[in-house]
Parts: sequence; C-alpha cells; structure tokens
Amino acid sequence: MNNHVYSEMRSLNQLLLGLFIAANYACLLSLTAAAFPWLAYLGTAVGLSVILLCWLGKRSVLFITGLFAATFPYLLLFEWHTIFQ
Repeated sequence: MNNHVYSEMRSLNQLLLGLFIAANYACLLSLTAAAFPWLAYLGTAVGLSVILLCWLGKRSVLFITGLFAATFPYLLLFEWHTIFQ
C-alpha cells in the first residue's frame, strides 16, 4: 500500500508543479512587461512540453497537463482586454 500512496502523491505533485510554474511565470511576465507577451508565454509552455516529452517520455504527462491547464486560462485572463477590444 505504501508504494501506491507514494505513486499517487508523486502524480499529484507533478500536476500541481505544472500549475504552479505556469501561474508564476504568467505573473512574472505581467509584472515585467508593459503588454503581456502572450506568444512568449505560450511558446514557453509548448517548448517545455516538447522537451520533457522527448526527454522523459510518458512519465511527464501529468506535469504537461498541469502546465497547459494553467497556461490557457492565464493566457485568456491577461489578454482579455486585447481579445475584446
């Protein structure tokens, strides 16, 4: 049972780390740039995902899921005024 709990906690940590990294990077970009660089933000998420898939394979799928799950809402949040201008 301990191995099962360990694997579940590891999966949850991968998912939350992806969410945390994407959210913090979005906040950093919004504070340091006058206009939110949405292409750099999206390109970073896609680039990191491709690198991790090539390097680690399917072990990083939960991290990538969390990364994209946070990337798109933050992308819409910070670019909302530009989309509907």
